[in-house]
Amino acid sequence: MSVAYFESLDECDLIEVVFIGFRGEEKSIRLLVDSGFTGVSEFVLSTDLRDFGLANLSSAHAAGALSGRQERTLVRCRIPSIPFDESSSAILADLRPLSLPRGVQGMAGLAFLRRFSRWGSERADGNGWRFFVDTGQK
Repeated sequence: MSVAYFESLDECDLIEVVFIGFRGEEKSIRLLVDSGFTGVSEFVLSTDLRDFGLANLSSAHAAGALSGRQERTLVRCRIPSIPFDESSSAILADLRPLSLPRGVQGMAGLAFLRRFSRWGSERADGNGWRFFVDTGQK
């Protein structure tokens, strides 16, 4: 099966996603996995990544850590170690109020996780935890 593994911190799970800009430029971003982040968008990204937006999407109302109408964009993303290269929707926001761990540049929500046949955390050789996504492809 096509499974990708990612680092887990003590307080959260992470996933690393490569975003692809309009001209083919790429940027690898570490995202906090937040299955409680639901709605019509799959990611929350910093407004600094606006140049990676491929098309504007209609704004959407958010409640929780982000509230009110949120700017949205279409992004192309991939996970290099597995056959995953797709377009997704992302909220662009000021991330400072989210208090993300150092080096984490956004969030991946439940709508994104549901693109995979399996996802979750598991023990990593007795040395803590790791997060995984599985495409279900052989």
